[in-house]
Amino acid sequence: MAADDDSSRQSEKTADSSRKNRGDYGQLASKHTIRNEIVRQFPQDNLVQCFGYGSGVFSQSLSNEKGLASAGMLDLILVVDDTHEFHRSNLKRFPHHYAPWLRYGGPRLVTKLQRQGFPWLHDAHVLFHVVDEDRSNSLPQMKYGVVDREDLERDLTEWESLYLAGRLHKPTLSIINDDDNLLRAQTKNLRAATAAALLLSIQSEPTSTVVFPWLSLYQQIAALSYTGDFRMHVGGEDPQKINKLVQAPGQLKRFHDLYRPILKSYENSGLLSVSYSSSNDGGGLEWNPKDASTISHLWQQLPKSLQDGRSAIVANSYNTETGYDYLAKALTAIVAPAARNQSFKGVFTLGFRKSIQYASAKLSKGLLSRR
Repeated sequence: MAADDDSSRQSEKTADSSRKNRGDYGQLASKHTIRNEIVRQFPQDNLVQCFGYGSGVFSQSLSNEKGLASAGMLDLILVVDDTHEFHRSNLKRFPHHYAPWLRYGGPRLVTKLQRQGFPWLHDAHVLFHVVDEDRSNSLPQMKYGVVDREDLERDLTEWESLYLAGRLHKPTLSIINDDDNLLRAQTKNLRAATAAALLLSIQSEPTSTVVFPWLSLYQQIAALSYTGDFRMHVGGEDPQKINKLVQAPGQLKRFHDLYRPILKSYENSGLLSVSYSSSNDGGGLEWNPKDASTISHLWQQLPKSLQDGRSAIVANSYNTETGYDYLAKALTAIVAPAARNQSFKGVFTLGFRKSIQYASAKLSKGLLSRR
């Protein structure tokens, strides 16, 4: 009997190890199901990219790795190359996805609000729809955002708001990916995120060699787009959000897969050395933060606006701030207004009832996780 128990435990251990090494460990939704049963219902002519994220796609469990079946709301981003045409078709197909005043205003008003927002309020140029379960159309409870390809590309390369560029710093589930320009822009985005994480790790007088464990690196990257986000301070986001994004089942492997090419290119350039472990969570990178050429190269990977801002500080002798202080403040100046204004826009675009329901659900989730 003891031998049978040992054999059973060994089989379970082997099976669990196999699942951990699979790319879908902790994945709660099927890419093919989302594409064929959900995304295909939306207008296709102008759809160039789609990705899923959040608790409806990947497990965010920290306490119980086997509790992977509790999927939350499905979150999708639809990237289109003609916002007006997409909404014209989508308004005909799913008019109930839009607030009544947007239905009345038609695709022209919807497009203007999505891409320009409200006057004097800079937002992320995304229009979100929160949809209740729709059995007649076989749609689950979901939230989907629509963004124009040009606006997304600008955020990826310039970090204009870091709203979606920051979302793409983390693993997502790629559903459709048919735009080469966006692929190149995403590579720049990931290179910049890695550089920013390394620069932000220099908070005190560094030694000649710094070891950066994978967990710390990915937590730093995941936190970039939450810098200054008011939702993290008012209970609108789970305080364990960063940890869950990195440490939930399968996430470390997804981060490795996402950043391996970027880190390899940095390694080939002699900026750092990389070590991986068979357990995925072991190893990390080593680099020299005292090397002037390394620091200069990392700053050059950041969007030009951040480079210019740093150059202006140095040129005017305002160099009492460290690179860490400047970069942290610069990121806050990008993230904070965009997050605030995008949320403000959502009150009007979702409609009062849905916006209150969605905000209440987020607040409840955030408060419960603090207990």
